[in-house]
Amino acid sequence: MKHQLIFKFILLTFVCVSCEKEINVTLPPYDTKLVVNGELNNESEISLQVSKSISILTNSDSTGYLLNNAIVNIYENNTLLGTGTYFSGKYEFNFKPQVGRIYEIRASHPNYTAVNAVVTMPKSLSFNSTFIDSIGLDNVGLKVGQLTLNINDDGNETNYYQLLIKYYNPGFLEWFPFDFVSNDEEFINNTKLNDGSYLFSDTRFNGRTKTFRFEVPFGLATGTPKFEVSIKSIGADFYEYINQTNEYNQTGTGFIPNPIILKSNVTNGLGMIGGVINQRDTIK
Repeated sequence: MKHQLIFKFILLTFVCVSCEKEINVTLPPYDTKLVVNGELNNESEISLQVSKSISILTNSDSTGYLLNNAIVNIYENNTLLGTGTYFSGKYEFNFKPQVGRIYEIRASHPNYTAVNAVVTMPKSLSFNSTFIDSIGLDNVGLKVGQLTLNINDDGNETNYYQLLIKYYNPGFLEWFPFDFVSNDEEFINNTKLNDGSYLFSDTRFNGRTKTFRFEVPFGLATGTPKFEVSIKSIGADFYEYINQTNEYNQTGTGFIPNPIILKSNVTNGLGMIGGVINQRDTIK
């Protein structure tokens, strides 16, 4: 009986292997699109990258993907503000976007369908931060400080934020991300981004003042200035895009990364142009 079962297993394996059939599938030609990526940030002059999309089945493209002969224009309220100048892989503009304004980016190239994207800059944010060098002692008797942040949220719309806190190290004369520990619901199960910042929305505190308190270990902030608190107000599309790229960076690092479909706000093409209002508070 045992020999019969072994024989049947071998026979079944042979049949399954012998039934494999190679099927050739003819796919339609890939429609290459213009790709525009960049960030409209109130602190910086505008810089956009224009490239072309490549089929997932293409291993490489010897011609490169960046395009240096596109025409990129930016409009504010249908008025042309300027045409980008190509420099070192980017199209540069000599002006900064303004709070609450609406911008349209139009990009064209003789070989591809023209694209455009409309970006509404977020509103200004009201917040304040304070630091107390001692609120008690830790378990070895050293002083523990406290950094407090208050965000006054606008209840008229859903808001999305990116928070980065840095401390100044006088020995290295550099700023470093503050790797804080917090039990606040906005940070529980919230993955830290590569630059040390966190993303969150106002879903749980819409229209109210949200207070964050962070313990500061002894010896962290010893120079002047001590901390820089940076809060970016970002649009919903850009918020989703950053979350997607961060998820890919966290899980797609193997030989065969998990594919994802990135959020795009570029009509007739691909890419993401995010609107960002960055506000900072330096604690001395």
